[in-house]
Amino acid sequence: MKLLHVSDWHLGRVTYNASRTEDHDKIIAEILDIAKHEEPDLILHTGDLFESIRPAYEDMDRAVRALLALSEVAPVVVLCGNHDSPALFRLFSKLLGDETRVRFIDRPRTPEDGGILSFPIERGEIIRLATLPFVHANRMVPMFERPETWMAAYADRVKIIEEVMFEGLKESANFAKDILVFAAHLHVAGARFSNTERPLHITEAYATRAEHIPQVSYAAFGHIHRPQALPLSENGWYAGSPIALDFAEASEEKKVLLVEAEPSRPPNIRQIPLSGGRPLRKIDGTLEDIKRLAPTMKNALCLVTVQTSTPMPNLSEMVRDLLPDSVVLQVEESCSAKKVVALKRGDAEAVEPTFEELFREYLGEAGTKGAAVDRVLSTFSSLLAAVEHEEKPGFAEEKLLEDIGPSGTPSRGAGAAS
Repeated sequence: MKLLHVSDWHLGRVTYNASRTEDHDKIIAEILDIAKHEEPDLILHTGDLFESIRPAYEDMDRAVRALLALSEVAPVVVLCGNHDSPALFRLFSKLLGDETRVRFIDRPRTPEDGGILSFPIERGEIIRLATLPFVHANRMVPMFERPETWMAAYADRVKIIEEVMFEGLKESANFAKDILVFAAHLHVAGARFSNTERPLHITEAYATRAEHIPQVSYAAFGHIHRPQALPLSENGWYAGSPIALDFAEASEEKKVLLVEAEPSRPPNIRQIPLSGGRPLRKIDGTLEDIKRLAPTMKNALCLVTVQTSTPMPNLSEMVRDLLPDSVVLQVEESCSAKKVVALKRGDAEAVEPTFEELFREYLGEAGTKGAAVDRVLSTFSSLLAAVEHEEKPGFAEEKLLEDIGPSGTPSRGAGAAS
């Protein structure tokens, strides 16, 4: 058996207001080329086909066309992930009809209700695939759960499903020619995150246990974006996302997995690298630094922080002129003139800091907006002095307002003084 494992495309993804369509088109073409070259017997997509539960028409069209193209190479099975819509998957199934080689798995199903699929291959072997789409913690899973399981921990609820599916795989299986595969869209405790996953669904409340995963020839998982072997497993993997969805994934090597297995034998799992789409880059330096780096940033999506000595108007335009071949997503200015240098006290100095010193340190960390640093510090010192002497604080601006009459013209005293 030869199986191609892909996952977490997140079609429709936008990064800092930049569409990732160009990257997805490139990656889908790469995956299709790999499929044509390797000629797998089955192609598994383990969930999060889309970024949004209500994808745009263009993204739905892109997904269906890509899956149909892959199905010309081998049957395709797509699990519903936590970003996907079960109702939309059911609609796709109806529109494509019974003769299609693309199977959308919208919800967990028992072995008797289509939760286990069989794919005979030319060599006389049969791939027996158990499927487990994403399971929401706050929804009962029909046919698997009873009222007394509703309050059980999420991991224990999922364990019940995994046990039922494994029993269904083994039932009437011919271990001389059947290859058992389990596909799921789940968070397994111990997996390393990219921190671009939906935060709610990678908490401890959604963590399942590696020891509960069925002992199959290969366990294909989706949901975590960093490609990696499953915790405590030698025959299971997260395929991960095929492009860097955000800057937290910028350093990850994206890949698809090609699995070759024979009945009752350990699989051979080959990692096939992908280009990952356009690179994501962070630049922090002066305008001269950015100019020097420009040739290495071609076609990159860039976050830029510019170090300046004084505020510079039109900085974003200047940066974009320096990076004409890049997509500049955001420009931030780090201006030394707006920073306050915090006072540093030696370890041997045991004198407690004054309020002025503490406030200066605070400004050094937080910065100031719309006001000169020295003026802010002066005003703060005046307020403290007034409190210390139990006096009403007074400021020149208040005197100026008092000298101006209700009509906006100077009062007599102010006129005489002028």
